Amino acid sequence: MRRALALALALCCVLAPVALGAPASRPTDGAPVGSAAPQPATDTTSFLRASSGSIETAAHRDAAIDVSGTLAIETTRLDGRFRRQVLDERFSATDSVAARRERIEAVATRIDARIATLTERQATTVTAYNNGSLSGHEFLRDLARIDATAARIEASVGRLAELADQSSIAGLPADSWARNRALRLDPLRGPVRTRIASALRGENTVPVDDDLPSGVAAVGTAREERLAPLLVYVETTPDGVVLATVDDEQYYREAYLPGERNATGDGVGNATDVRDRRAALYPWAENNSEFKSQRTVQRAGISRFRFSHDHGRLTAYLDQDSGEVFAEHQRKTLSRLPTAAPVNTSDESRRLVVNRTHPSGPMEVSLTSESGTPLDGTVRIGNRSIGDTGRDGRLWTVAPRGNVTITARVNGSTMRIETSAAVANRTRLATPVSP
Repeated sequence: MRRALALALALCCVLAPVALGAPASRPTDGAPVGSAAPQPATDTTSFLRASSGSIETAAHRDAAIDVSGTLAIETTRLDGRFRRQVLDERFSATDSVAARRERIEAVATRIDARIATLTERQATTVTAYNNGSLSGHEFLRDLARIDATAARIEASVGRLAELADQSSIAGLPADSWARNRALRLDPLRGPVRTRIASALRGENTVPVDDDLPSGVAAVGTAREERLAPLLVYVETTPDGVVLATVDDEQYYREAYLPGERNATGDGVGNATDVRDRRAALYPWAENNSEFKSQRTVQRAGISRFRFSHDHGRLTAYLDQDSGEVFAEHQRKTLSRLPTAAPVNTSDESRRLVVNRTHPSGPMEVSLTSESGTPLDGTVRIGNRSIGDTGRDGRLWTVAPRGNVTITARVNGSTMRIETSAAVANRTRLATPVSP
């Protein structure tokens, strides 16, 4: 019954007319025009941020249940499995070592072509969204499909490296060739896109009953299940995209700014240079991470480093020629995040509190009575409704750039706070979100 309900709602979404999303006006937050180096943040990780002068659009968008989008993603995955099976069968049917080598090289050439095509497809998708040819929902749907396609190609890369065994591919050792291609594909994937795909399928992203098979997600009408849209904050540049969302008490953010690969700057020539650059760009993560790793692939011109810290995880991709980070993935646990000193307002019976971090970062809205009793109210940022505070009187969302107006409406009464999401210091830990 639940699956039928979800499918029916999805069909309504598909058949309903979709209004094209006109590009949002450029926000101005006083940030300098120029390089998009990671921005420092007190007591937490830095984050890769596009400069204000490069922003084309900035808006909250919905990823809603979508049958056609889900079918496209699943078709992409099935196509990948089929390609790998065909590769295995043809490889097994070939006895000649020379013929196997020829087949491996031919498949490697096709993989390189698919990576180049997918990279161009993302650029085309961003351009179409920027000029209004794609609505917000269509844009998110297409990014999720690009993510699935990148995963499909990466699986083919891994399988081809296995078939090549200890020999070479395209003049490189098989494992080096595979790492090179994986690093080129990683920026086309991300944790937000994964959650967009789940929202398109109508699936929740929280663990389900232990007696269900691994990977199965429930669909239904309960609060924690995914029938409501997933709210995603989207920023775009002429060729790049930043996505951020809050889901299941976690904050996810991904940024891909390919223009930074063409930026002028001092390159990094060896592992020591990369490590020094890593520490300069992400000082808090460098000093507060329990686990750190670094991988450099010279042929790809990319260095990837990862941090595992008390707030969550961070993965960044550094262009060796420019010395700039051009892609980044982050996950943080909301209850562990430091926030700035709260801004608040109150009347005779209610109190509205906003806890900020940084633009495109998590922001908590709390609504209570003067005695501290949680209130369930509807929250808006500007003219956009972003959700309800619920029984615990709290709502985590993503803060846009610049000055924002947060409005909460409860029992027919409205409260409003005007503030800036751009804050320099974090002074306290956020209050844990109630289960």
